[in-house]
Amino acid sequence: MSALDPGSTAGLRPVRRAWRDVQSATTFKAGRPGWAAGLRASIATVAPLLLDHFLHTGGGTWMSLAGFSGSLADKGGPYRTRAAVIASLTLVGAATAASGALIGSHSIAAVLFTLLVATAAGLGRACGTAGTSVGVSALTIYVISLADPVPIPGDALVRAAFVLVGGAWAMLVALVLWPLRPYRPARLAVAAVYSAVADYAEDVAAWTRSGQVPVAVRVRTALEAARATLATLRRGRPGESGRGARLLVLMATADQLFGHLFGLTDVLESIPRDRRRPKADEALAETLAHMASTARALAAAVEEERQARPVPVGWRGDRLRERLAEPAALALDAETDAHYDQAAALLDRVAQYAAVAAGLTAGLNSGAALPPLERPQEVEDPEPPLPWLAPLRAVLAPDSLVLRYALRLAIVTAAAVALVDAFALRRGYWMTLTAVLILQPSLGATSVRAAQRVLGTVIGGALTAGLAAFFHTPTAILVLAFVGSGVSVALLPLNYTAFSVFLTPTFVLLAEASAGDWHLAGLRIMNTALGGALALAGNRLLWPVPEARRTPVYLQAMLLAVRAYFDEVVRRFGDRSQQASDALRAARRRVGVAVLNAEESLQRLLDEHSGAAEEVTPVMTLITYARRFTASAAALALSRHSAEPPSAEALLPFSAFVSGALEDMAAAIVGSRPPAPLGELPELDALAVSPLVRGRLSRLARQLRTLHDAVLRLRLENSTFSL
Repeated sequence: MSALDPGSTAGLRPVRRAWRDVQSATTFKAGRPGWAAGLRASIATVAPLLLDHFLHTGGGTWMSLAGFSGSLADKGGPYRTRAAVIASLTLVGAATAASGALIGSHSIAAVLFTLLVATAAGLGRACGTAGTSVGVSALTIYVISLADPVPIPGDALVRAAFVLVGGAWAMLVALVLWPLRPYRPARLAVAAVYSAVADYAEDVAAWTRSGQVPVAVRVRTALEAARATLATLRRGRPGESGRGARLLVLMATADQLFGHLFGLTDVLESIPRDRRRPKADEALAETLAHMASTARALAAAVEEERQARPVPVGWRGDRLRERLAEPAALALDAETDAHYDQAAALLDRVAQYAAVAAGLTAGLNSGAALPPLERPQEVEDPEPPLPWLAPLRAVLAPDSLVLRYALRLAIVTAAAVALVDAFALRRGYWMTLTAVLILQPSLGATSVRAAQRVLGTVIGGALTAGLAAFFHTPTAILVLAFVGSGVSVALLPLNYTAFSVFLTPTFVLLAEASAGDWHLAGLRIMNTALGGALALAGNRLLWPVPEARRTPVYLQAMLLAVRAYFDEVVRRFGDRSQQASDALRAARRRVGVAVLNAEESLQRLLDEHSGAAEEVTPVMTLITYARRFTASAAALALSRHSAEPPSAEALLPFSAFVSGALEDMAAAIVGSRPPAPLGELPELDALAVSPLVRGRLSRLARQLRTLHDAVLRLRLENSTFSL
């Protein structure tokens, strides 16, 4: 191995990690810029400055800061939720602005009080995205106010009043000046589900030709987002409306479409390549392409707030049956015939659900009540309801990751405040702000965010220097601030580096225009680098929690969810009722959420891991085959509709073996031991089941062995994941 090979020496691991961080920092996510959000942010940021310019209120900076912070905290969703988030940020921000102004001139008290404020801000992460936004934004306002103390309490109250005005203006812009369409967030969320289903159908169609199994992560993510949005919308109303009920049933119907497509992938994968019929596969691909077009038309109809055109559903499984009825197809064996027949039956059921969705969208804009047979189910909350003190008890537990992050944030922020005071750092609050904004719960995420922030600030500083050479007048600076704040917020969902590039000139020009010191861009770069270094040091030295210690817990939860779903499939196998379908869908949803959590942990692990790539391969295999095993279980569940199914008792010998093996593997992952030997599976030919069901069970058995091998390699060949 060459000495220049990055894998030839452990000394080059930091270099490789840094290079990966830079690559992550410059990678844009798929999607389009949020120009509407950017325009709202521009108006919320610059309008208070214009007001101050003409009225000389003296509070333009604080109103503008509160307006920009409110725009950043607005993550979309139901209007009730958005209003609550911006209002919370405004009230908390006003309190932190006043306290920072009062205590800023007292060095020791400032450091001690910063510990309290930053701890509270970090604990806000326990309340999800909204709590994180409010906590970080309020801490940002506090740090800036701390750097500009006032001599008398009355001035601090005036500053708080300006923050209240700026936050109220941000809320007015976001919720009132834009058209009030209360169902718009729910429409967008449900439409996103149908778009994701369309993408998945196209992937399945392409898979019939390429052989690459499609990944269903985007559909599951969209479904969870739609559930959360619909649940929040329903809580804010005294009763369900016709439009809300239709959106709810549309979401449930999309879940059914996804579930049948998910099972279809396993049915098709069960057919060996040497037994595949090209013309039948082509008919499958054509039908799935039509299905994708229908799903996209449904997405457009759901999103359209005017009367949408009816969505035709002119496809079924007939095209596939025609191909199978051709003379050349008669030589296929019985098992292959059964698989293709089930695929055709699944396409029929997909078409039925698509027709239901088309009928629902036709009356969506009228707001009419559902027909009697279209009864909505209860809205599922994203999580089961808990006692109101339960989240607080959870985050205050000694092993709480949120508590560790909050304490780490408090110490790093207080240390930055102390360093700024001790060394009289010019514009030192930029260093403190950088540390606050970069610090994340995991080391890998902090490293990536540090690379993004520093790289974006360096580029933005150079851009600032160039702009400052040509634009000096207040009008020009306000125009640049309007453009910069809007573009930065619009690009934030796609890339944090791009956000930092445009954010730097915006606020350097605004903050320093009156001083006429255009060399402060370089000072901002230096302070940003110092803040990034401080955040990285805090994450490495203060209660570091390597993702390798957390990943096994997520993998265990994933395997237990897979086991629970498989047990539910067997238990409900002879039951074709709607109640059974609802129970199976709920169990499959829990698997999807568990797989999403495991995949997110894997991504954080990849950000942190500096060893050989093959050390992480068993985790990737586990997640991949957990999805495949779930797809096979879904196909087994759907096969109960295709013919007279066997009784659940006929499957019990196989079920008991599989369930026990999955439970042992889950325990082995967190128990620092290899799994027990898998042993011999029950003889499938002895089971009183049809060839179709026997094929499903055979596939599940092969995937179970792959899962077992992955767990074995995870524990025997790899010390990275020792708990």
